[in-house]
Amino acid sequence: PKPNKKEEKLFVIPLGGLDEIGKNTTLFQYRDEIVIVDAGIAFPDEALPGIDVVIPDYSYIASNKDKVKALLITHGHEDHIGGTPYLYRTIDHNVPMYGGKLALALAKSKFEKSSFGNFTPKMKEAHGRSKFKIGKYFEVEFLSVTHSIADAYAISIKTPAAKVLHTGDFKIDLTPVDGEGFDFSGFARLGDEGIDLLLSDSTNAELEGYTPSEKSVGESIRKEFEKAKGRVIIASFASHIY
Repeated sequence: PKPNKKEEKLFVIPLGGLDEIGKNTTLFQYRDEIVIVDAGIAFPDEALPGIDVVIPDYSYIASNKDKVKALLITHGHEDHIGGTPYLYRTIDHNVPMYGGKLALALAKSKFEKSSFGNFTPKMKEAHGRSKFKIGKYFEVEFLSVTHSIADAYAISIKTPAAKVLHTGDFKIDLTPVDGEGFDFSGFARLGDEGIDLLLSDSTNAELEGYTPSEKSVGESIRKEFEKAKGRVIIASFASHIY
């Protein structure tokens, strides 16, 4: 029999990333199953001397760790993957991690460098429109979005109680340097099917105008080279692999 929607609840439990930049970690719990989206860190500010990284409070996960079925990664920035080794100290090592090729590779390097013992979680690579059945109740789909790092995805999460779209971090870049581009038609299809809850990135959403394309960075660098009288030194954010 179909569940009575009025009685069924999907719990959305953010452990970080709301009202702040950093430590993005959100739990989706339906009955006895939990799926986690992202496991980020935040960087300390001047009020936290001597602290290297800030991680969310994992106590709720620790007390429900038998329910955790998967970790889904939207993209490879530190505020989304930096906490993965800390999270896996709390959950079962057999919980699989799903994500794009680059995000998984960056997360893997954290386990290789960490002091948590020689172990890497089981990793399942996703591409645009990859679909996975997780546990008894969750169906997830990865949708390609554009961002300042390659292999960034939004994630659609369907349960018997509700359909959720978690956009991950994105900017709409019509001329991306690389990757699959922004999957407008995939988003439209999900909209036509009906979404009960949209969880959307909102950094700079209150500012008017458009975010420039990543392509503009290359153009700026070219201009600096043309003007340079001697040596040019470039410092780059490490995830700007382009």
